[in-house]
Amino acid sequence: MKTIQQLYKIRFLIFFSAFFIAGCESWTDIDTDPDSITAGPSITEEVMLIGVEAEWVAMANEKFETWYGYPTWLSWFAIEGSNAIVNVDPGFGNEVWNAYSYSLKHAVELHDFAEENGNTYYQGIASVIAAHQWFYIADVYDKAPLEQAMTGLENQQPELATQEELYAHANALLDEAIDLFQNTDGGELLPGQDDYMLNGDIDNWTRFAYSLKARQTMRRIYAPGVDQDEQITAILSYLEKGMTSNQDNVMWEHLEDLGNANPLYNYMTRAYSGGRGLTPGNFLIDMMNEFEDPRRPIMFTNAEADPDGFMGHYAGSAVQAGNRPSHYRFDYLSMSYPDHIMLYSESKFLEAEAYAFRGEWDLAEAAMKAGNRADMEYMEVPEEEIESYNAQASLTMPNNLEEAQQLIIQQKYVSNIFRTGETYFDYVRTGYPEFDFEYMIQNTNANTTFARRFPYPLNEIERNPNVSAVGQPDWFNEGTTWDNKN
Repeated sequence: MKTIQQLYKIRFLIFFSAFFIAGCESWTDIDTDPDSITAGPSITEEVMLIGVEAEWVAMANEKFETWYGYPTWLSWFAIEGSNAIVNVDPGFGNEVWNAYSYSLKHAVELHDFAEENGNTYYQGIASVIAAHQWFYIADVYDKAPLEQAMTGLENQQPELATQEELYAHANALLDEAIDLFQNTDGGELLPGQDDYMLNGDIDNWTRFAYSLKARQTMRRIYAPGVDQDEQITAILSYLEKGMTSNQDNVMWEHLEDLGNANPLYNYMTRAYSGGRGLTPGNFLIDMMNEFEDPRRPIMFTNAEADPDGFMGHYAGSAVQAGNRPSHYRFDYLSMSYPDHIMLYSESKFLEAEAYAFRGEWDLAEAAMKAGNRADMEYMEVPEEEIESYNAQASLTMPNNLEEAQQLIIQQKYVSNIFRTGETYFDYVRTGYPEFDFEYMIQNTNANTTFARRFPYPLNEIERNPNVSAVGQPDWFNEGTTWDNKN
């Protein structure tokens, strides 16, 4: 059974093989020099875009889809009756580094191709996709190469840029995209159905670019030398121009007749639960029970020991007959469950946290509850249950930053289960939610935190003196530059 990454790469290679053949005037025109490939007339931006998007989505969700690693640390999944050791080795995260050779490289190639042809909307979309990947690289590696790393044999030992430089590069791409979207007519070729993510909706791409700027600006709120007041002003300014409803959600929707394309559905059928599906962790279910969350019956089955209630599991421990925990429902984590890049609800939680930094507690509470509402509406929770949930006293915003931040991040956590990597980054950035790893996971190799950054690939340590000079980090204790909350 192939992984989503393998399927997307196969799809991408099929696309491009077809494009190059179609672009040749005859079989004798096929390129034989791999370092000097010539694009034929049939290779267009609309042909390239879907492959770029497929690789982007696969890379973005690589570490947040399986039962080992992050989903176990985050209590999204708790393996039943089997080894639940959660570890990180020097090969962990290589998929993100490999973006230099695959998804990021191809996004940059699409950008340059579209710029050369004057097809500016495609250029802008490629800018947004590339920016998202540069941010990801900066957030997990801290120091990493810029575009020198995509020149192949021309430069096998690229220099490393700082996290601040990587951010500046990504933000410049977003600014370029916004300018192109607002001030050009798109060129002769305009995106449409070939844009599988947003159907060529340039206004939607613009709002996503602004919300992405807000996300990444919040990421650096504790970075050394940052003026927090200026950061908050910028975040709120970006959000005013950002995503406005669930119609703006950025995601790859899987098709029901392509079951193997959705890794979560595959894991539902292969989980160590006797065919019952993936099992939620005890920390997650405890929090949702505490808030009497109406999303539970949509997401989970009832617990065997409590036919009207929900129970999580201590990862790795055996399950006793008659006391089985809840499981994710197959009609929730279905074959069509999307791979998400960013949801509108996240914009509202970012807004809530920004207002909390300003001490504007009423506005923070209203934005947080709007985030809850957006996620529940996305999941089709009945209106009366949404209203009842948001009306509970436990969601009254505390009048101090630390407790307010904790509450906001807790609500954001529940709204992000098996969606994006933001729960991981929020935990590293803020310390919330306050996971109890001893309570959650059997045999974890760190009871106080989980990996705060990715290790460099071993082959980069060995062959690039610029990487070896930085050294391999103690990834459980040494975070990236913005991991600086006191």
